[in-house]
Amino acid sequence: MSDEKAAPSQNKDTRPPRLYVKGSFVNFRRSNANQRNHTALLQIEGVNSKEDVEFYLGKRVAYIYKAKRARTKHSGIQKDTKQTSRFRVIWGKVCRAHGNNGLVRSQFKKNLPPRALGGAVRIMLYPSRI
Repeated sequence: MSDEKAAPSQNKDTRPPRLYVKGSFVNFRRSNANQRNHTALLQIEGVNSKEDVEFYLGKRVAYIYKAKRARTKHSGIQKDTKQTSRFRVIWGKVCRAHGNNGLVRSQFKKNLPPRALGGAVRIMLYPSRI
């Protein structure tokens, strides 16, 4: 037996690390009679208590959807070439906890559409408060 450790394989298809945590859009904030469309309730993967929410307060949230028509991308890097994309983003941020089971309240620049209910969101790991 040799004491040499096997070097990790240098796979050319390695992906860069993921800078977001997966989440889902559960519902709008509501009472029995009223629904508040300006506040979305999100369930973050792996967050199950009010104490776990503390890390995510202030983090940016992205709802990514695919539109019907492509739109020109606004990129500061390549100004002379025109790129189009059907993907669009609505940005928001995590505001506070909602209850004791790890749900969070978040507000978006524009209210999320109703068809986003149950859909995926990305909770970015920035800005850092550490």
